[in-house]
Amino acid sequence: MKILTSVRVRSTFLVERQLKLPAANEFSPGQFPNEGADALFELLAIVKDGSGDQDDLAEVIRTRWFLDSASKRSNSEERLQQQTKRANNVLTGMRQYGLVDGSKRKQDIRLSELGNELLELETDRPAARARFAQFLLRERYGLELLDAARFVRSSTGTISKKGIDEELERRGFSVSTNSSYSNKLRLWLEPSGVVDSAWNIDEARLAELSGVASSDVMEWRMLTAPQRAVLQTLRARAESDRSPISSHDLVSLLRVKGIPFDSAQISRQIYGPLHDHGWIHHDVTRKGRGGKGGLISLTPKALDLDAELIDGLQLGNVPADLRAHLARPLTTVMTDLASPDTGTKGIALELLALKICADAALTPVQLRLRGVETGGGEVDLVAEGAHLHFSRWLVQCKNQTAPVSLSVLAKEIGMATLLRAQVVVLVTTGEFANTVRRYARQAAETTAVQVILLDGHSLENYRKHGGAGLRAELTGIARATLSLKRHQLAEVPLA
Repeated sequence: MKILTSVRVRSTFLVERQLKLPAANEFSPGQFPNEGADALFELLAIVKDGSGDQDDLAEVIRTRWFLDSASKRSNSEERLQQQTKRANNVLTGMRQYGLVDGSKRKQDIRLSELGNELLELETDRPAARARFAQFLLRERYGLELLDAARFVRSSTGTISKKGIDEELERRGFSVSTNSSYSNKLRLWLEPSGVVDSAWNIDEARLAELSGVASSDVMEWRMLTAPQRAVLQTLRARAESDRSPISSHDLVSLLRVKGIPFDSAQISRQIYGPLHDHGWIHHDVTRKGRGGKGGLISLTPKALDLDAELIDGLQLGNVPADLRAHLARPLTTVMTDLASPDTGTKGIALELLALKICADAALTPVQLRLRGVETGGGEVDLVAEGAHLHFSRWLVQCKNQTAPVSLSVLAKEIGMATLLRAQVVVLVTTGEFANTVRRYARQAAETTAVQVILLDGHSLENYRKHGGAGLRAELTGIARATLSLKRHQLAEVPLA
């Protein structure tokens, strides 16, 4: 049985947010005394088959489960009001638990992807319970909750709601005095067998469902925002390039990504703590290597941490056989481009495309055409970036002495339209025909696409000056493109 499917990551790492458990409200197995946790499937079916109008859905839930509520109220209107409120609270809790999507408008209530998935698993309820628990563990702070419970039991010998809530507060969670969110989250985890009513945790089941130890998650959460940002940047870079990066280049890369930090304190506040806790290697022992700040690389601990649990980090899709070469230095890659062996040239061209992406703070998404399939002649790569805005890049690298022809650029601009890309990058070890440069300028002036041309001279600059040199050239091209596109505003009436 395959439990793990797609997992939505949480909010971006740059914001130090207040942690909160999901507010279940009346969405709790205890509110459905006959069905218990199995009421989940009936609730999902009600939303699935309903009109999407919250008032209509709440009325179905009210008549199904809350007709006897507020029985002590003598006024029938007050009873109806309380019953309806509880029914609406069920829907609110379902939204908090990731089961319901739609805008906040009352006429747009529908099942989420997770809700539909669980409903489809109704005939295999153990699998459905496991999938729901997996989501709660990974996406609704279930791992953190169980780790807090584990700590309370080990430190005090007993366990209580008060003790768990106090421990959650110490870990940065906002916990209201009268909330029962921790207990309700446990109630929804119970059917999977990961925890019981006395907060006894089945560690083997926990590891099976979550794919990670809760202690690892808490260690990650305890890092400061700048420390997490540095690790995220290095993890994303490692998808394209696992060679050590100089502190100078890393600082430059962080600035490109818009990450705030104090450069004067980076060793003391970021590198030191990350090194001491086993997240990075920081090599400052060899004179001249990496400059004043030394060389930075990730440890196996950082590389092995489940990326889906790292806030905001989405890694790319690099073929497994290529990952073994990601630590190869740029100078070696450049040398291998001239190898007489086509296999070596093919891998080198792929690595060149990946390193360009890494140094431009982009995430490789897909290799459309591999160098090992073209004898080292051509590589096509799709990459994406999320800096101040999202952008999709088409990167084509050519290893040839003949000038790159106009047809190559025309084809890539057509692909950019099909793939909704904003940037086309052509890279060659040789040069571009004059028609290519003219057409690149014309494309910048008349379309929404930006074209970047990197020839043999650009690659030599990249080899000599590394990522900083590449980013400086890309910045210069961007500024030139800005000037070319500025006139487009005058062509469209703004009033």
